[in-house]
Amino acid sequence: MTTFVSILEALGTFLLGAAGRSALFLAGLLALALPALALALAWRARERRREAAMADAGDLAYRRDAYYAPNHTWLAPAASGLRVGLDDFAQRLLPSASAVELPRRGMQVRRGDPVAVVRAGGRIVRITAPVDGRVVAVNGTLRGDPGLVKREPYGRGWLFALAPSDGVYMTFPQDREGGGWLRRERERLDRYVEEELGLAAADGGALPPPAPSTLGEDGWQRVLALFLRPA
Repeated sequence: MTTFVSILEALGTFLLGAAGRSALFLAGLLALALPALALALAWRARERRREAAMADAGDLAYRRDAYYAPNHTWLAPAASGLRVGLDDFAQRLLPSASAVELPRRGMQVRRGDPVAVVRAGGRIVRITAPVDGRVVAVNGTLRGDPGLVKREPYGRGWLFALAPSDGVYMTFPQDREGGGWLRRERERLDRYVEEELGLAAADGGALPPPAPSTLGEDGWQRVLALFLRPA
């Protein structure tokens, strides 16, 4: 009888120990899983907010809360002034983004001043300031990943932030008006490519391939000069 009781006591001790170890294991698993779940939920919420902020104008995308400058940069309020980036139209004129040169913080700029450079292989595309102001931040992430300018032009591909000298930017088209302007700019490009450069626009009204190999080096430079200059 004593032996049987001892066996039961040993079995109970083993089961309690196993339960304790299982509880510790589950607690450790939860400790690892909960932060990952929280990050996943936060990422999904961020993506939903981003999707809600975006809309389409034909085959071009636009950001609802941004203002659209004549040189095809967008401006949107952020914690560090007005963030500035290239709109979807402008990024499609770039065959690639192999390097980005950014202005220095504190730099004073006037509308139309060259303020950043996007390198497309051996070619240089100069980006001008959309408004007067002071550079208050730059997107250092682009130095390590310049391709963000093309992959996420309205998000992580922003270039720099300005503290504007005045409220002129608020006269630029925004939201649906901005989307309508982008659509008209696409149509203007199609006409220019067909009438001035002698190339037929792509079927369906899509933007023609912007590569210099398609437009010719001179034609591509003329398109950049016409569409990426401040009005």
